[in-house]
Amino acid sequence: MDHFLKEHERQIKRVLWIELGLNIFLALIKLLVGHKYHFLSLTSSGLDSLFDSSSNILGFISITLAYRPPSSSHPYGRYKYETLGSLLIAGLLIFSSIQIGMQVFEYFGEVPKRGMFGIIPVVTISISIIASYLISRWERRKGEELNSSLLIADSEHTRGDFFIGIGVLVSIICAKFGLWWPDFVVGAMVCLFIFYLAIRIVRENLGYLMDASPKIEKDLVKQVEQIPGILDIHRFRARGNQKAMFVDFHLLLTPSLSLLEAHEISHLAEEKIKLLLKDYSEKVDVTIHIEPYEKDHRDPV
Repeated sequence: MDHFLKEHERQIKRVLWIELGLNIFLALIKLLVGHKYHFLSLTSSGLDSLFDSSSNILGFISITLAYRPPSSSHPYGRYKYETLGSLLIAGLLIFSSIQIGMQVFEYFGEVPKRGMFGIIPVVTISISIIASYLISRWERRKGEELNSSLLIADSEHTRGDFFIGIGVLVSIICAKFGLWWPDFVVGAMVCLFIFYLAIRIVRENLGYLMDASPKIEKDLVKQVEQIPGILDIHRFRARGNQKAMFVDFHLLLTPSLSLLEAHEISHLAEEKIKLLLKDYSEKVDVTIHIEPYEKDHRDPV
Protein backbone atom coordinates (compact mmCIF):
# COMPACT_ATOMS: atom_id res chain seq x y z
CA MET A 1 0.00 0.00 0.00
CA ASP A 2 2.86 2.40 0.85
CA HIS A 3 4.43 1.75 -2.57
CA PHE A 4 1.05 2.38 -4.24
CA LEU A 5 0.61 5.68 -2.39
CA LYS A 6 4.14 6.82 -3.27
CA GLU A 7 3.57 6.02 -6.95
CA HIS A 8 0.21 7.78 -6.77
CA GLU A 9 1.83 10.86 -5.25
CA ARG A 10 4.63 10.79 -7.84
CA GLN A 11 2.19 10.73 -10.78
CA ILE A 12 0.11 13.62 -9.42
CA LYS A 13 3.25 15.70 -8.81
CA ARG A 14 4.44 14.94 -12.35
CA VAL A 15 1.22 16.44 -13.74
CA LEU A 16 1.63 19.50 -11.53
CA TRP A 17 5.28 19.97 -12.57
CA ILE A 18 4.38 19.94 -16.24
CA GLU A 19 1.55 22.40 -15.74
CA LEU A 20 3.69 24.68 -13.56
CA GLY A 21 6.26 25.03 -16.32
CA LEU A 22 3.55 25.64 -18.91
CA ASN A 23 1.76 28.25 -16.78
CA ILE A 24 4.95 30.21 -16.12
CA PHE A 25 5.78 30.22 -19.84
CA LEU A 26 2.26 31.29 -20.88
CA ALA A 27 2.06 33.93 -18.14
CA LEU A 28 5.31 35.57 -19.21
CA ILE A 29 4.55 35.78 -22.93
CA LYS A 30 0.94 36.93 -22.40
CA LEU A 31 1.93 39.61 -19.88
CA LEU A 32 4.77 40.91 -22.05
CA VAL A 33 2.79 40.91 -25.30
CA GLY A 34 -0.40 42.19 -23.62
CA HIS A 35 1.50 45.11 -22.07
CA LYS A 36 3.40 45.96 -25.26
CA TYR A 37 0.31 45.86 -27.51
CA HIS A 38 -2.06 47.33 -24.84
CA PHE A 39 -4.62 44.51 -24.73
CA LEU A 40 -6.42 44.33 -21.38
CA SER A 41 -7.87 40.91 -22.20
CA LEU A 42 -4.46 39.42 -23.01
CA THR A 43 -2.86 40.95 -19.90
CA SER A 44 -5.71 39.62 -17.75
CA SER A 45 -5.25 36.16 -19.22
CA GLY A 46 -1.52 36.44 -18.38
CA LEU A 47 -2.33 37.33 -14.77
CA ASP A 48 -4.65 34.34 -14.63
CA SER A 49 -1.83 32.03 -15.80
CA LEU A 50 0.49 33.60 -13.20
CA PHE A 51 -1.95 32.76 -10.42
CA ASP A 52 -2.28 29.27 -11.91
CA SER A 53 1.43 28.85 -11.21
CA SER A 54 0.82 29.76 -7.57
CA SER A 55 -1.96 27.16 -7.36
CA ASN A 56 0.38 24.52 -8.82
CA ILE A 57 2.93 25.22 -6.08
CA LEU A 58 0.15 25.03 -3.52
CA GLY A 59 -0.87 21.71 -5.07
CA PHE A 60 2.63 20.31 -4.49
CA ILE A 61 2.43 21.18 -0.81
CA SER A 62 -1.10 19.77 -0.42
CA ILE A 63 -0.28 16.47 -2.14
CA THR A 64 2.92 16.01 -0.11
CA LEU A 65 0.97 16.45 3.13
CA ALA A 66 -2.05 14.39 2.01
CA TYR A 67 0.03 11.28 1.24
CA ARG A 68 1.82 11.13 4.57
CA PRO A 69 0.90 7.84 6.31
CA PRO A 70 -1.46 7.66 9.32
CA SER A 71 0.07 8.22 12.74
CA SER A 72 -0.97 8.25 16.39
CA SER A 73 -1.89 11.92 16.07
CA HIS A 74 -3.65 11.40 12.71
CA PRO A 75 -5.04 7.83 12.83
CA TYR A 76 -7.43 8.48 9.93
CA GLY A 77 -4.63 9.75 7.69
CA ARG A 78 -4.23 13.19 6.16
CA TYR A 79 -6.37 12.84 3.03
CA LYS A 80 -8.19 16.10 3.67
CA TYR A 81 -5.08 18.10 2.93
CA GLU A 82 -5.81 17.56 -0.76
CA THR A 83 -9.35 18.88 -0.30
CA LEU A 84 -7.99 21.79 1.70
CA GLY A 85 -5.58 22.47 -1.16
CA SER A 86 -8.49 22.53 -3.60
CA LEU A 87 -10.26 25.11 -1.41
CA LEU A 88 -7.11 27.22 -1.18
CA ILE A 89 -6.85 27.10 -4.98
CA ALA A 90 -10.41 28.46 -5.04
CA GLY A 91 -9.23 31.26 -2.74
CA LEU A 92 -6.40 32.09 -5.14
CA LEU A 93 -8.89 32.16 -8.01
CA ILE A 94 -11.08 34.64 -6.12
CA PHE A 95 -8.03 36.80 -5.43
CA SER A 96 -7.09 36.53 -9.12
CA SER A 97 -10.57 37.62 -10.20
CA ILE A 98 -10.40 40.64 -7.87
CA GLN A 99 -7.05 41.70 -9.32
CA ILE A 100 -8.36 41.42 -12.88
CA GLY A 101 -11.57 43.21 -11.85
CA MET A 102 -9.52 46.14 -10.55
CA GLN A 103 -7.81 46.39 -13.95
CA VAL A 104 -11.20 46.36 -15.66
CA PHE A 105 -12.41 49.25 -13.50
CA GLU A 106 -9.23 51.19 -14.23
CA TYR A 107 -9.86 50.56 -17.92
CA PHE A 108 -13.41 51.83 -17.52
CA GLY A 109 -12.44 54.91 -15.49
CA GLU A 110 -9.92 56.44 -17.89
CA VAL A 111 -9.18 56.61 -21.58
CA PRO A 112 -6.78 53.70 -22.13
CA LYS A 113 -4.27 53.08 -24.85
CA ARG A 114 -5.99 51.20 -27.62
CA GLY A 115 -4.90 47.66 -28.37
CA MET A 116 -2.69 47.39 -31.45
CA PHE A 117 -3.44 44.48 -33.74
CA GLY A 118 -0.43 42.39 -34.74
CA ILE A 119 0.62 38.88 -35.63
CA ILE A 120 2.52 38.48 -32.34
CA PRO A 121 -0.60 38.87 -30.11
CA VAL A 122 -2.51 36.47 -32.38
CA VAL A 123 0.24 33.82 -32.25
CA THR A 124 0.65 34.28 -28.47
CA ILE A 125 -3.00 33.67 -27.62
CA SER A 126 -3.25 30.88 -30.21
CA ILE A 127 -0.43 29.02 -28.44
CA SER A 128 -2.26 29.55 -25.14
CA ILE A 129 -5.55 28.22 -26.56
CA ILE A 130 -3.99 25.05 -27.96
CA ALA A 131 -1.94 24.41 -24.81
CA SER A 132 -4.92 24.97 -22.49
CA TYR A 133 -7.12 22.58 -24.46
CA LEU A 134 -4.58 19.76 -24.54
CA ILE A 135 -3.46 20.15 -20.91
CA SER A 136 -7.05 20.39 -19.64
CA ARG A 137 -8.05 17.12 -21.29
CA TRP A 138 -4.90 15.36 -20.11
CA GLU A 139 -5.15 16.69 -16.55
CA ARG A 140 -8.83 15.76 -16.30
CA ARG A 141 -8.08 12.23 -17.50
CA LYS A 142 -5.21 11.87 -15.03
CA GLY A 143 -7.35 13.32 -12.23
CA GLU A 144 -10.07 10.73 -12.81
CA GLU A 145 -7.51 7.95 -13.22
CA LEU A 146 -5.75 8.90 -9.96
CA ASN A 147 -8.94 9.92 -8.11
CA SER A 148 -7.43 13.33 -7.39
CA SER A 149 -9.89 16.10 -6.53
CA LEU A 150 -7.05 18.61 -6.77
CA LEU A 151 -6.17 17.68 -10.36
CA ILE A 152 -9.84 17.63 -11.37
CA ALA A 153 -10.37 21.07 -9.82
CA ASP A 154 -7.30 22.41 -11.59
CA SER A 155 -8.35 20.89 -14.93
CA GLU A 156 -11.63 22.81 -14.69
CA HIS A 157 -9.70 26.05 -14.43
CA THR A 158 -7.41 25.07 -17.31
CA ARG A 159 -10.48 24.29 -19.42
CA GLY A 160 -11.74 27.75 -18.54
CA ASP A 161 -8.46 29.19 -19.85
CA PHE A 162 -9.26 27.60 -23.21
CA PHE A 163 -12.59 29.46 -23.53
CA ILE A 164 -11.03 32.65 -22.17
CA GLY A 165 -8.32 32.38 -24.82
CA ILE A 166 -10.92 32.22 -27.59
CA GLY A 167 -12.51 35.41 -26.26
CA VAL A 168 -9.11 37.11 -26.14
CA LEU A 169 -8.42 36.06 -29.75
CA VAL A 170 -11.76 37.55 -30.83
CA SER A 171 -10.97 40.85 -29.09
CA ILE A 172 -7.55 41.03 -30.78
CA ILE A 173 -9.07 40.39 -34.22
CA CYS A 174 -11.76 43.03 -33.54
CA ALA A 175 -9.00 45.57 -32.88
CA LYS A 176 -7.91 45.19 -36.52
CA PHE A 177 -11.31 46.57 -37.55
CA GLY A 178 -11.28 49.43 -35.06
CA LEU A 179 -13.55 47.75 -32.48
CA TRP A 180 -12.07 48.42 -29.01
CA TRP A 181 -14.96 47.50 -26.69
CA PRO A 182 -14.56 43.67 -27.06
CA ASP A 183 -11.20 43.96 -25.26
CA PHE A 184 -12.96 45.51 -22.25
CA VAL A 185 -15.83 42.98 -22.36
CA VAL A 186 -13.49 39.97 -22.55
CA GLY A 187 -11.44 41.33 -19.62
CA ALA A 188 -14.64 41.57 -17.56
CA MET A 189 -15.70 38.06 -18.65
CA VAL A 190 -12.33 36.66 -17.54
CA CYS A 191 -12.91 38.17 -14.11
CA LEU A 192 -16.44 36.73 -13.78
CA PHE A 193 -15.52 33.31 -15.15
CA ILE A 194 -12.64 32.84 -12.72
CA PHE A 195 -14.92 33.84 -9.83
CA TYR A 196 -17.51 31.29 -11.03
CA LEU A 197 -14.88 28.53 -11.13
CA ALA A 198 -13.79 29.38 -7.59
CA ILE A 199 -17.35 29.09 -6.24
CA ARG A 200 -17.83 25.79 -8.09
CA ILE A 201 -14.67 24.30 -6.57
CA VAL A 202 -15.77 25.41 -3.10
CA ARG A 203 -19.16 23.75 -3.51
CA GLU A 204 -17.60 20.49 -4.73
CA ASN A 205 -15.03 20.22 -1.91
CA LEU A 206 -16.51 21.91 1.15
CA GLY A 207 -18.89 19.01 1.84
CA TYR A 208 -16.05 16.52 2.23
CA LEU A 209 -14.16 18.85 4.55
CA MET A 210 -17.33 19.09 6.69
CA ASP A 211 -17.86 15.29 6.67
CA ALA A 212 -20.96 15.42 4.49
CA SER A 213 -22.35 12.01 3.54
CA PRO A 214 -21.23 10.89 0.06
CA LYS A 215 -23.82 9.76 -2.45
CA ILE A 216 -24.12 6.00 -2.01
CA GLU A 217 -26.74 3.80 -3.65
CA LYS A 218 -29.52 2.79 -1.24
CA ASP A 219 -29.40 -0.80 -2.50
CA LEU A 220 -25.95 -1.20 -0.98
CA VAL A 221 -27.30 -1.83 2.53
CA LYS A 222 -29.92 -4.26 1.20
CA GLN A 223 -27.19 -6.30 -0.51
CA VAL A 224 -25.29 -6.63 2.76
CA GLU A 225 -28.48 -7.66 4.58
CA GLN A 226 -28.71 -10.67 2.25
CA ILE A 227 -25.77 -12.31 4.06
CA PRO A 228 -27.13 -15.27 6.13
CA GLY A 229 -27.44 -14.41 9.82
CA ILE A 230 -27.89 -10.65 9.27
CA LEU A 231 -31.41 -9.56 10.16
CA ASP A 232 -31.04 -5.79 9.91
CA ILE A 233 -28.60 -2.92 9.43
CA HIS A 234 -29.26 0.52 10.78
CA ARG A 235 -27.49 3.75 11.72
CA PHE A 236 -25.49 3.42 8.50
CA ARG A 237 -23.14 6.38 8.18
CA ALA A 238 -20.41 7.26 5.71
CA ARG A 239 -18.06 10.16 5.14
CA GLY A 240 -15.25 10.74 2.68
CA ASN A 241 -14.64 11.01 -1.04
CA GLN A 242 -12.92 9.13 -3.85
CA LYS A 243 -9.62 9.20 -1.95
CA ALA A 244 -10.73 7.68 1.37
CA MET A 245 -14.11 6.74 2.82
CA PHE A 246 -15.03 5.82 6.40
CA VAL A 247 -18.16 3.76 7.04
CA ASP A 248 -19.78 2.66 10.30
CA PHE A 249 -23.09 0.96 11.07
CA HIS A 250 -24.96 -1.28 13.53
CA LEU A 251 -25.25 -4.93 12.53
CA LEU A 252 -28.22 -6.79 14.06
CA LEU A 253 -27.69 -10.54 14.11
CA THR A 254 -29.58 -13.64 15.20
CA PRO A 255 -29.33 -13.71 19.05
CA SER A 256 -28.48 -17.42 19.17
CA LEU A 257 -25.21 -16.98 17.26
CA SER A 258 -21.95 -17.54 19.13
CA LEU A 259 -19.42 -14.73 19.43
CA LEU A 260 -17.18 -16.51 16.91
CA GLU A 261 -20.04 -16.86 14.39
CA ALA A 262 -21.05 -13.20 14.86
CA HIS A 263 -17.44 -12.16 14.33
CA GLU A 264 -17.20 -14.14 11.08
CA ILE A 265 -20.44 -12.63 9.77
CA SER A 266 -19.22 -9.12 10.58
CA HIS A 267 -16.09 -9.83 8.52
CA LEU A 268 -18.25 -10.96 5.61
CA ALA A 269 -20.27 -7.73 5.91
CA GLU A 270 -17.10 -5.66 6.00
CA GLU A 271 -15.66 -7.32 2.88
CA LYS A 272 -19.01 -6.94 1.11
CA ILE A 273 -19.09 -3.21 1.89
CA LYS A 274 -15.53 -2.74 0.63
CA LEU A 275 -16.34 -4.65 -2.56
CA LEU A 276 -19.47 -2.57 -3.22
CA LEU A 277 -17.63 0.70 -2.59
CA LYS A 278 -14.44 -0.08 -4.51
CA ASP A 279 -15.64 2.08 -7.42
CA TYR A 280 -16.48 4.95 -5.06
CA SER A 281 -13.18 5.25 -3.20
CA GLU A 282 -9.61 3.97 -3.20
CA LYS A 283 -9.55 3.25 0.54
CA VAL A 284 -12.61 2.12 2.53
CA ASP A 285 -12.42 1.80 6.31
CA VAL A 286 -15.37 -0.02 7.93
CA THR A 287 -16.35 -0.04 11.63
CA ILE A 288 -19.19 -2.39 12.71
CA HIS A 289 -21.10 -2.47 15.98
CA ILE A 290 -22.67 -5.92 16.52
CA GLU A 291 -26.00 -6.24 18.35
CA PRO A 292 -28.51 -9.09 18.90
CA TYR A 293 -31.72 -8.59 16.97
CA GLU A 294 -34.73 -7.72 19.15
CA LYS A 295 -38.23 -6.71 18.18
CA ASP A 296 -38.79 -2.99 18.65
CA HIS A 297 -35.06 -2.52 19.05
CA ARG A 298 -33.96 0.91 20.26
CA ASP A 299 -30.46 2.30 20.37
CA PRO A 300 -29.29 4.12 23.49
CA VAL A 301 -29.32 7.87 23.10
